[in-house]
Amino acid sequence: MLPATDTLRVFGRDVKSASGTVVAQIVNVLVNEAGEPRAAILDYGGFLGVGRRRIAVTWETLSFTPDGITFLLTRDQLKGFPDFVEGKPILA
Repeated sequence: MLPATDTLRVFGRDVKSASGTVVAQIVNVLVNEAGEPRAAILDYGGFLGVGRRRIAVTWETLSFTPDGITFLLTRDQLKGFPDFVEGKPILA
């Protein structure tokens, strides 16, 4: 788990699958009232920027190591996430 004080350091970082393939990029972090990270907003999918989607994933689905950020779900599971829309509630 990444300490809340290091949350800003993840912006723009790639998120890899367990196999090491880059599957998304962190573009925002949602925090609770105490400033603790609750969800990450990821740019996911598409090709050369076309068809990319923004999705929200719970913070616990990400693993932070010195080697990078790994997503603990599969690419197929990511496909099933609804698009993130600013201002709309998310399930997290």
